This record gives sequence, C-alpha cells and structure tokens, in this order.
Amino acid sequence: MAYGKTKKWMIGGAALAGTAVLTAALWQGLTLRRYALHTDKLSAPVRLLLLTDLHSTFYGRAQRGLLSAIQAQTPDAVLLAGDMADDSRGDAGVDALMSALGGAYPCCYVSGNHEVRTGCLEALKRRFRSWGITVLEGSGTLLATPGGTLRICGVDDPSAFAGESGWLEQFRACQALTGDSRYTVLLSHRPERTEDYAGRGFELVLAGHAHGGQWRLPGLLNGLFAPDQGLFPTYAGGRYALGDTTLLVSRGLARESTRLPRFYNRPELVMVELRPGLEEFPAKKE
Repeated sequence: MAYGKTKKWMIGGAALAGTAVLTAALWQGLTLRRYALHTDKLSAPVRLLLLTDLHSTFYGRAQRGLLSAIQAQTPDAVLLAGDMADDSRGDAGVDALMSALGGAYPCCYVSGNHEVRTGCLEALKRRFRSWGITVLEGSGTLLATPGGTLRICGVDDPSAFAGESGWLEQFRACQALTGDSRYTVLLSHRPERTEDYAGRGFELVLAGHAHGGQWRLPGLLNGLFAPDQGLFPTYAGGRYALGDTTLLVSRGLARESTRLPRFYNRPELVMVELRPGLEEFPAKKE
C-alpha cells in the first residue's frame, strides 16, 4: 500500500516537473540581453538598443509593454535591423511601435525580407520617415552621443534587389564611409553574410533574421534552424568575432507569428553598451 502511494507521488511529481520544464521552454516573455564592447574612439559610454524581427507582434495595448521595456534602458539611440513589419499580419503592431519611437529617440532602420514581401516597402519607409526615423539605404548618418559622434550605416535586405549587384552597391557605399576616427556601425538584416562584413572597416555589425534558430538548448544547441543558414545555424544569435569586426545577432521579437514555436528561446531586446578604453580580457565567441 505504501509502495503504491509512493509510486503515485513519484508519477505526479514527475508530471509536475515535466510541465514546469515545458512551460519554461515555451515561455514567450520578453528578455533583455546585454553586450559590452570597448573602443578608443569614444570618451564616454554610449547605449544602443537593437530591435529586430518584430513581425508586427503586439506587446500589450499600443505596444505599452515593449515601450516601457525600451524606456527603462534609457538608450542613446534605437537601431532597427529589419522585419519590424510582416507580410501576413498587417501593420498595426509596427505602426504603434514606430510612431512612438520616432518621437522619443534617435532611430535608424533598415529593411528585412518580410517587409520586401509586403510589396509596399517604399510606402512603409515613407511612414517611418514621417515619424522621424532615419531610413538607411546604402547610406550613413552621424549620431551625436555623450561619448562622441558615431556613424550608423545600413543596407536594405538583399531580397529588395533583382540581383546581387544592387545589395553590393549599397554595401560598398557604406564601406566607403569608414576609415576615419568615428566608430562605425553597420545595420544589416542578414547575419550569415560574414565574408562581406569581415575586414571592411566596420567596428560593429548588427543583424537579426535568424530568430535564434527557433529551438535552443542552452549550453548545447544555439539554434536548430534559421532561414538562409539551414539546420544548426552558426549565426543564430549572440556575439561573434569577425577579425576586427564584432557581429551581434539578435534573436528577435516575434512570438506567435513564427512558423515554429520558440523553444528555450525567448524574444529579446539587445542592449549594446559601447565603453571607452580596451577590454581587460578578449571577448569569447558565444
């Protein structure tokens, strides 16, 4: 009798533990990921907040949850690396966010593949500009910060062009702006184009697109599948050293719009703090 009761308790405990693990794995609550980078081109810390792959997802009414999380980080600028809008979800979610951000922070945006798929990319860009957001299309802008002037460059998603030459033309126009005393950031939706990014004069490249590889097992698997990388993607999310260039890949903000549910892969904001001086120890690849 005692054995039977013990067995039932063990089964019940295992079921509860399994439910807890599954709930944690599938939890879609927003998280904040922080990175600290060092440079001798700045005299004081600069805080850049990276948002990618919203896919018009709502975080509370009028995006209040997401806007509160952004405000809490007191960024010097907000950088938007594509797929803020989506070709199958309408524009209400992205409009609510972008119209609020444009009046509150210096913002820079580049397009993603899903925005190209809408067929209304140019109209989308016009709306963003009307809200005070800088749209980068093979161009750069100077950003005054407490630590000095940064240069933010950006390219459209490759799918916006009929061939490779259009994207390369934008990329080379951005590269031509590098090489002076200003810390230069490149916004590009695609993380996998590392051969293009490495050694081209950019201190930092910010990207998204991979959605964290959808399914993750912390410490074991940094992503199961990502578009344009396939199974077990190398650049699913995290920090990567490309010679003198650092690549940071956001796991993105999309939740219910993803084709596969996120597994141990919470949607994220990415805070990048640029600090003056050199790192005491070299950063490890994540």
